[in-house]
Amino acid sequence: SAQITGFTKEEVMGKDLVRRFITSDYQDAVGEVLRKALAGEETANFEFPLYTKDGERVEVLLNATTRRNAHGSIMGVVGVGQDISARKSAETRSTLLASDLRLLIDNANAPIIGIDEFGCVTEWNLKAAQITRYPKEEVLGRYLVREFIIDEYKVAVNNVLHQALQGRETDNFEFPFITKDGERVEVLLNATTRRDTAGKIYGVVGVGQDITELKKGQAELTRVANDLQLLIETANAPIFGIDADGLVNEWNRKMGEITGFVKEEVMGRSLVADFISDDYRAPVKEVLENALLGLQTDNYQVPLFTKSRERVELLLNATSRVDASGSIVGVVGVGQDITAIKQSQAELTRVANDLQLLIETANAPIFGIDTNGLVNEWNRKSAQITGFTKEEVMGKDLVRRFITSDYQEAVGEVLHKALAGEETANFEFPLYTKDGERVEVLLNATTRRNANGSIMGVVGVGQDITVMNHSKIQLSRVANDLRLLVETANAPIFGIDAKGLVNEWNYKAAQITGYDKQEVMGRDLVREFITSEYQEAVAEVLRKALVGEETANFEFPLYTKDGECVDILLNAATRRGPDNAIVGVVGVGQDMTELNREKAEMA
Repeated sequence: SAQITGFTKEEVMGKDLVRRFITSDYQDAVGEVLRKALAGEETANFEFPLYTKDGERVEVLLNATTRRNAHGSIMGVVGVGQDISARKSAETRSTLLASDLRLLIDNANAPIIGIDEFGCVTEWNLKAAQITRYPKEEVLGRYLVREFIIDEYKVAVNNVLHQALQGRETDNFEFPFITKDGERVEVLLNATTRRDTAGKIYGVVGVGQDITELKKGQAELTRVANDLQLLIETANAPIFGIDADGLVNEWNRKMGEITGFVKEEVMGRSLVADFISDDYRAPVKEVLENALLGLQTDNYQVPLFTKSRERVELLLNATSRVDASGSIVGVVGVGQDITAIKQSQAELTRVANDLQLLIETANAPIFGIDTNGLVNEWNRKSAQITGFTKEEVMGKDLVRRFITSDYQEAVGEVLHKALAGEETANFEFPLYTKDGERVEVLLNATTRRNANGSIMGVVGVGQDITVMNHSKIQLSRVANDLRLLVETANAPIFGIDAKGLVNEWNYKAAQITGYDKQEVMGRDLVREFITSEYQEAVAEVLRKALVGEETANFEFPLYTKDGECVDILLNAATRRGPDNAIVGVVGVGQDMTELNREKAEMA
């Protein structure tokens, strides 16, 4: 007693125990125990505090025993105690810990449930009540599996709990609860074996996590992922992927269709080494390596070889592929098969080159101007006939620099119309050569348009008609000379068309017959100017000439306007047009009237 209180025996002997050494709040209780013992009513295991000499509190577990003399008379009380301060402190700590744990369990943001060895609910915290809509009072003592787990999961959940009751705990077990409202709640559960202080298993505690929204999110992500995978697989564009080592890990149906290699044939193989032509391996590898470093490339042309060793052109967008943490794990290439376009471009280029060569080597002058009237086309023939080389005229104003002043306005108008879409054919105008000579050009001005149909200039395809015009002038002079000769000839000359109507009647014919040219043009020669007895013979001569059979020295009479008879010796010649087709007859005659009279008189 002296040891635990610090008071020596001498200091306490004869002193009032309760008043001097018991705390005021326990004096009545301790006094009562001692009074009872003095009355013969002993008390066991009574707890009370003593304060030491130093003022510290000591917890004592007391057995108060009545003390008697030899005659059995009560003479006092003997208290046999036990210092339980350490134990009380431990119990207090345990109580506080248990209280804290209880508070933690009840208020945890995770559902916590417990069952006993029979599977009946013994633990059901606020979160469990919140997510299931069942309050604690409704579930305690009820069978967890039987009453709160859906049928298809009863066996699986029961098996997990049974194993925990055997000491085999389970982590991250997913199962659904059905709430009081009939909704499904997904729970991720850790099933922990529950033991008493002796280590004996007396139940299971399950600490869970409500993963309903997470599962919905996962389901949505799965749906989106499946949709994207289906989109990739069925896309009408070729899509492939490689991993960080350049090995194929994505190959959609369109890639298989284009290359002839099915997915199973390419997966895990090196894209560059196995499917890219030698001359493109280095640049394609660089593009893919850049994408693996995060440097993406758009619209890069990649040639692939098909299974049949044909070349396929892809227009590729190389995109870095990242995992959930944002790390680059590969490359996805989304392409467009431009093989046909490339072939078409090559064909268009060939045709364009052919047309350019045709324009350049054409035997007709071809030139072009832009919308400002500046020369942008000048072929070899244009250079040849004008003496100006292509280099000398390109970018120069065609009308102002190369057209004579008297034709500038007319040519400008033709080109202006063509720039508005109104084309002109067979327009004649003169060009002056470098040497100052005049060249006559017959021009077709054609509107020039780009691929969108917008007008971008004019192309002029011409013909050098200088010689032809000289010939026309010469022919015109000859024709005029002949016309003058016919008109002033001292022999009567007439002509008819294919219908026998007069279309030629010279001065001598008018003089002999008395009919001037205006009176006979367009009238029937035979019916109106030949005597009836000679009409048939003359008509026969003319018919023969109209089929190419000419007649010389045919004599027939004509009647003059005054009714006199004139004898004509006729040469009937077939008349032909420029295409050599017969268009009529020309008759060159001789007036035989006087000669015939003289012959008659002599006879």
